Amino acid sequence: MSRVDRSELRWVLVWAVLIVLLASVPYVYGTWLTPPGCTFLGLTHNIDDGAVYLSWMRQAADGHFFERNLFTSEPQPAQPPVRSPVRQFNVLFLAMGWFAAVTHLPLIVVFHLFRGVLGIALILCIWRFSKLFLDDPNQRKLLIPLVGLSAGIGWLIPNATMPTGAVDVWQPEAITFLSIYLNPLFLAGLLLMIGAFYWLELARREGKARCAVYAGLHLLALGNVHTYDVLTAACVWTAYLIVVWATEKRFPARTVGLTALAAAIAVPSIAYQFWVYFTDPIFAARANTEIASPPIWSFFEGYGLILIGALAAAVVAWKNLKSKIVNLKFILVWSVVGFAIPYIPIAQQRKLVMGLHIPLCILCAYALSRLLPRLPGTLGRTVFLAILVVAAGSNAKFLSRDMGMLSQGITAPQFSAYIGDSELRAMGYLREHATARDSILAPPAFSLFVPAFTGRHVCYGHWSETPNYAEKRAQWVALGSSWGGTSYWLDLLAASRATYYVSESRAFDPPPALRSCFATCFRSGDVRVYRFYADARIKGAHRP
Repeated sequence: MSRVDRSELRWVLVWAVLIVLLASVPYVYGTWLTPPGCTFLGLTHNIDDGAVYLSWMRQAADGHFFERNLFTSEPQPAQPPVRSPVRQFNVLFLAMGWFAAVTHLPLIVVFHLFRGVLGIALILCIWRFSKLFLDDPNQRKLLIPLVGLSAGIGWLIPNATMPTGAVDVWQPEAITFLSIYLNPLFLAGLLLMIGAFYWLELARREGKARCAVYAGLHLLALGNVHTYDVLTAACVWTAYLIVVWATEKRFPARTVGLTALAAAIAVPSIAYQFWVYFTDPIFAARANTEIASPPIWSFFEGYGLILIGALAAAVVAWKNLKSKIVNLKFILVWSVVGFAIPYIPIAQQRKLVMGLHIPLCILCAYALSRLLPRLPGTLGRTVFLAILVVAAGSNAKFLSRDMGMLSQGITAPQFSAYIGDSELRAMGYLREHATARDSILAPPAFSLFVPAFTGRHVCYGHWSETPNYAEKRAQWVALGSSWGGTSYWLDLLAASRATYYVSESRAFDPPPALRSCFATCFRSGDVRVYRFYADARIKGAHRP
């Protein structure tokens, strides 16, 4: 690496650290706001999904290689008498869980360590990837702040909210900065997808099988870590090969062969995921949760000025499509196909937009590199800063909104940002006394974090992990109503297979008529944990 390259790398690294630090401000703020007698959960947005990731980490830290869905008590493929998983695993969360086990760090600390490290790695990876297409270091220096800080114009649109508003104000995976802010899973998926594209493009240019093997290994890991992204990679690369064939007037046989080699290496992880899908109805129900894409203009608004810059670059690049002067053919294809992929008719199609922000930023950086030098004096720099400020507005609004909710003690989607000491002690009791055969019926917020804190099953807990979640949550609410008689209690507890019951309100305490079925086994503050005995005729049953 030359002195110039080392200097550029240091510059990119500084920016990467700065971006990650900016994305971490709400977590510092949430910690600072922690009220007495409470602990900050360490999550600020989509807290329910964060609880799922922590549950996977918990299982790995406890020594389990395969993951169980702990957010349901419904039967799963099992080896009696103890539930066992269908052999689903995720190498990212295995690594995170094992790291927590070795270091004895809290799961949420490990979660954010990985988020920070992967965030820095992502910016560095984007920089390295962009060198295939942006020859001038000044172009890449425009790219890094754009890709790390920009979003769209959603912050300028009144009442832009999900599911039809500009995606930059509500869909984190659509924007690089928001992915760094929230989710190591998104970051790992982006790293592997970009790595696969990097090696596939090198394989095309150099014709080396070694590059195809590296691409295949990235896709193999991607198929396990974030399977949806393999579909994105396949669609983009296939479209690119067609464009190469059309523009070069000859079939790229060598490239197709190398692509087939990479695909063959990737097949096992994809096939494995399909096997899990077809053999585990709980996993299939989760995968089939409807997450539809918004109207196309929601994506257009969500990329705003970046999209305008990308369109300008596309005009220039298209005029030189057959020329070697402008080397943006792959980036153009990804940018165009990337808008079509989220409308592939699958259940969770909205997730397929992930990664599209990156090629759009590369194109925008190229367009700005052609425009800004033509402006007199320092006007070019001023224009770039103005574009960056406007493009970063939605990210600032996103963080500001989350911090405003933290000041009220809540997060999106309306779960508490903090857990009380009494709840933590109850979690500790359940972790020590409940077994893998037990299921816990508890209030919604408590249920959400039982898997992460205890490694045990709950009867319901997460909107997509729990089959028929809305119905089961409504059944819990009915327990506290005046019409929920003893027969309703017994029927619900039997249907949910509950062996432990948690109450945080007198209205939800078991009715006196069922005292023979419940034994109080833990009490702290307003939290009470009961052991439930399904046979109501048992008198004087053993009380823990």
